[in-house]
Amino acid sequence: MSVRLLVAALFFIPLISVANLSPIENIVAPGGNIVFYINATPEDAKNGGGGTEIELRNMKTSQSKVLLKATPSNEPEKNLDGFSRLRLSPDSKTLFFQSSAWATSDAIHSLDLASKKTQFVTDGTLVCIVGAGEYQGHLIVQQHRYFIQGGSYDFLYLYDANGKKEGLVATDTIEQVDLLKLCQSMTL
Repeated sequence: MSVRLLVAALFFIPLISVANLSPIENIVAPGGNIVFYINATPEDAKNGGGGTEIELRNMKTSQSKVLLKATPSNEPEKNLDGFSRLRLSPDSKTLFFQSSAWATSDAIHSLDLASKKTQFVTDGTLVCIVGAGEYQGHLIVQQHRYFIQGGSYDFLYLYDANGKKEGLVATDTIEQVDLLKLCQSMTL
């Protein structure tokens, strides 16, 4: 082995391991002292898989605590692995996130920060949590559906925090600026 390859190997391998342990995404709670992270798990770095965990870090005390570890399941509604799209409820009491589930859709779950209990909410992509108005705290979810005569669409629906469907919010032709307005405040 050439010196050049040996040096490249010595520097390359640790970088892969460190990258796998890096936070995947985060969200800062109001006040800026608490940050929630989705991290790749240490086992993931060793095995090359897709495991994740949700961690809370107190930026004042520098203390961290794992809130939820991955628990894979063959049932899509119960699979808690491959976390993404971390969102915090307006009252900062609940974290919402997605996990890997079906071929065309993820599963949306909630994590009660006081009890550490998770709940399946619905299938789809979590677009946002409504920040104000009559529907504050409700989720806007993009869901993949099929027309009877063939073809599919990805419309936006409004759900409450427990998974009750309130109704259609917009079709897949909504403009980004209009979607942003819905996410900020929604009153009918």
